[in-house]
Amino acid sequence: MLYQVVLSLHSWLRWGVVLLGALSLGRAVHGWARGRDWTQADRRIQQLFVALFDSQVLLGLTLYFALSPLTPRHLDGFRVAMSNSVLRFYGIEHVTAMVPALIIAHWASISSRRAQDSTTKHRRWVVGLLIALLFIAVGIPWPALPYGRPLVRGF
Repeated sequence: MLYQVVLSLHSWLRWGVVLLGALSLGRAVHGWARGRDWTQADRRIQQLFVALFDSQVLLGLTLYFALSPLTPRHLDGFRVAMSNSVLRFYGIEHVTAMVPALIIAHWASISSRRAQDSTTKHRRWVVGLLIALLFIAVGIPWPALPYGRPLVRGF
């Protein structure tokens, strides 16, 4: 039961991460292209994106290390996972995409916050967020893939 609740939360929260990431990216691209000042709203959206992504990864790691029957828990499990696309995706590839995405998002947030001028803040956030969102897109189990899941999972 707990597995299904956490999995559903993880499924729903991903869309918050994706939508907030897209919104933040759009604002940052616009700000960079137009030379707009970096505002408190830009910073709040950036912080909310990173906090939501932190929560998403925390739920994912809870699934990975404690709840999911699909993740290998020892070396033999990794050997088996490598020969099965579903087990390989959830046991290795998914986490290998999402953890670096989170690290890049944090780096981009810190880097943009430390920049002196608004153009540099926007540019650093655009570049880092774009890379993080690409990793996220690769790590999502899209329905058309062999290991795909529904776009929205019910409770």
